[in-house]
Amino acid sequence: MRAILGLTNLESGSVKLFGSNDLVNARKKIGSLIEAPGLYRNYSAYENMKRIGYLVNTNNDEIINILKLVGLDPYSKKKSGEFSLGMRQRLGIAMSLIGNPELLILDEPINGLDPEGIKEIRDIIIDLNKSKGITFLISSHLLDELSKVVSDYGIINNGYLIEEISKADLQAKCLNGIDIVVKDVNKTIKILKQITNKDLIVNNNEILINDLSIDIAKLNLLLNKNNILVSKLILNESSFENYFIERLGK
Repeated sequence: MRAILGLTNLESGSVKLFGSNDLVNARKKIGSLIEAPGLYRNYSAYENMKRIGYLVNTNNDEIINILKLVGLDPYSKKKSGEFSLGMRQRLGIAMSLIGNPELLILDEPINGLDPEGIKEIRDIIIDLNKSKGITFLISSHLLDELSKVVSDYGIINNGYLIEEISKADLQAKCLNGIDIVVKDVNKTIKILKQITNKDLIVNNNEILINDLSIDIAKLNLLLNKNNILVSKLILNESSFENYFIERLGK
């Protein structure tokens, strides 16, 4: 992230932004919040925004609209030094939105927040993506929260990007459920549909039942009573966390 923003020198490789090698102009399309926002603690949210706005000639109406967008009162006199962590993060995101960026880079935007603060930041990200079409590059170790906003994952280990995977593909790899292999698939599906309304994923003679509420011992008994030959019956409890740990070789 620092390399993209020009905050650190590259040891190797190169950076291309928006299909261009002209990084000076391309970076004008990027907003960022790296680590914690740098705030003037004795000034209000509006006054902090005003000082950043001077750098890009932002008008007053835009500042007010951005503050309202992230849920901060533009007319409040409360000093930013008195803000909660969630309010400081919201102000940091607001400051990064000055100049109408196309790409927003956020480093651990929900780290240290309580559940209410996490939801607030998450809702802001989703709303900005939908309403303004902003693309987000987010770093985080909170995988469950990431799964609620992302479309694609990149797994980095020791500075190397070891895998890129879409949300849909990752979910397919980490499906929780009961994995069975039977000889008569069609007959088995008819029986399963009587005891669950969850998705059934069929691959040749293998069926994954996306329903962890089923007692596998009772399921095995039911299949045997219906003369279904079962060669495999296991509980599959994969998780995003386990997948990432495996990719990191830990």
